[in-house]
Amino acid sequence: MPFFALSRGGLKKKGEIEYKDTIERGGEKLDILWRVTANTRYGFPGPFDKKVHKAVEFLISRRGFPVENPLAFSFYEICKLMHISNSGRTKKRIKDALARTKLAGIESKGAFYYKEEKRWIDDIFNLYDRVIFVGERLPNGDIADRNYIFLSDWYLKSLNSFYVKPLDFDYYHSLQSALSGRLYELLSIQFYSLHGKPYSVEYRKLCQLLPIVEQKYFSKAKENLDSAHQALRDTKFLTQVRWRETGKGRWIITYYPGKRAKEQFNKFRLERQLELELPAPGERIEAMIGNKEKRKLIKELEDSGIASSISVELVEKYQDRIPEKLEVFKWLIGKKSPLVKKNPAGFLRKSIEEDYQPPKEYVGYREREAKEQKERDLRERWLQHRKELIEQDIANWDKKPPEERVKGRLDFWILQQKLNLQRPTREQIQEKLRQLVDSLPQTDQEKRAYLENEHPENPPEDFE
Repeated sequence: MPFFALSRGGLKKKGEIEYKDTIERGGEKLDILWRVTANTRYGFPGPFDKKVHKAVEFLISRRGFPVENPLAFSFYEICKLMHISNSGRTKKRIKDALARTKLAGIESKGAFYYKEEKRWIDDIFNLYDRVIFVGERLPNGDIADRNYIFLSDWYLKSLNSFYVKPLDFDYYHSLQSALSGRLYELLSIQFYSLHGKPYSVEYRKLCQLLPIVEQKYFSKAKENLDSAHQALRDTKFLTQVRWRETGKGRWIITYYPGKRAKEQFNKFRLERQLELELPAPGERIEAMIGNKEKRKLIKELEDSGIASSISVELVEKYQDRIPEKLEVFKWLIGKKSPLVKKNPAGFLRKSIEEDYQPPKEYVGYREREAKEQKERDLRERWLQHRKELIEQDIANWDKKPPEERVKGRLDFWILQQKLNLQRPTREQIQEKLRQLVDSLPQTDQEKRAYLENEHPENPPEDFE
């Protein structure tokens, strides 16, 4: 069903898009409705917003099924998928795009089938329930150190029921026009549901599904779709497109899948079969928002250029070895090593998966660093001990006779006199003792400065 506008023209004035049809279901004629309404402040989701959403869907498919909330992502990987620069301006555009998509409301009457309950849904909902950016508060009260998207309940159920088929994102991005991209998206789903057989659709209905303006004349209708048809034929997604008139101003278009469409159909069918055989990743939520150490490692891997989904998998499998690999990686980056010159993120990933041993130069660096750190720790412990000794001496200052406090300085003076071939008399020694006692500090500040000179800043050799 259509959700995004295919062009930027008139987006500010556009309030909604609507798909209506009357179908026969269970022997009865039913009116179905699909309406997307824009948020008045943010406007209607447009072509750029759709590309961001398709990048999100690609990240979802890469994580595997069943899909669980929330989806963690980085601006880096979305920009990389969209082939745009990871700048501050771009991040602002992506944030706005996600806000527009989250705030656009969907009204569905009979257009959405819930397989688990075997019923057609009448409801009003959104694609995303919440979008949380770094620094904002998570539902559990923590502050987010990553970006998260919480998918709506219906959208999540659609993904896990395989009603939303993952696209070949590289191929989708290679298509030059929004119309050819939207047509590929629509036909891909239809070919899958028809098991690779041709798909026929009324032109009127196709215009609503894309959505584009319906034309009254065949030449104009064909002209509007020709470039998109040609793009899909040139890339072997389609083999041919046939128009058949069913009445005045009414046509049926039949699309025939090409080699690329059939390959994608077979690939997705195999992937779905494999996914259904795998157990649900029960610890993935805890890995992303319930364990701070895991979240920290995932963020570091993302900041190093590894995609979010791969970062999650690496932490789940190799959590214990990742801190060391990150340290070696950062050291190599700092040294501008040729090992990380061409593809630093690729090297980091492989070093984790294959448990690379650190280079000899790094081992030597770590040994030197460990020795220096040991010396720093020793000095830090001594300075703390020295501070405690000084404070203790100040507290007990009056308990120690002044003559005993200056004894060391007096003995040093006597030794100096003898080295100068002078023998001080008893009277001279008593006079010097009196001078030294008179020079003792009186205030706590003076006492602290005095005692700091008595205790050296560097730790004694016997201090541990």
